[in-house]
Amino acid sequence: MNRARITRLIALPATVLVLAGLTAATPIAIAAANPKPMAGTPASAADQVRTATLLAPDLQLIDVTGGTQTRADDLANIGGGIDFLTLKPIKPISVRVYGDNAVARVKLRFKVVAHGLTLLHAGWTTDLFERRDGRWQVVWSQSTAIPHHLDLFIKSLQP
Repeated sequence: MNRARITRLIALPATVLVLAGLTAATPIAIAAANPKPMAGTPASAADQVRTATLLAPDLQLIDVTGGTQTRADDLANIGGGIDFLTLKPIKPISVRVYGDNAVARVKLRFKVVAHGLTLLHAGWTTDLFERRDGRWQVVWSQSTAIPHHLDLFIKSLQP
């Protein structure tokens, strides 16, 4: 697997999760990572960030190799030979809110088929959100891989 493919593979989790309707969580983790407020109780800003679904038009994503991608680049990867079989949070989503800005971080474990290869590994995703027109949007995202097989991962990054 070449460097470009590994880069796309590791950068995708944040986008897949956000498009699924959660900021770096899966439906399996909703109860633990995204407690619902009781009826009539307004959701906290942190809970709103946890359930945000929008990628800002000016999204900038930094992958594990230090490469950058735009929103269009990131969306183009979905359905292009990469299939996430499982994507599970290892820990609940941590969120810190600072006015109209928030940072969300989650540690994930996933199994993915990329161009015929099946990979198992974990990683961290950290997203910076801005509240624009009353809606939380991811503007910056950074992913860090925690490879299942470190030697294979290092080899895949070599030119």
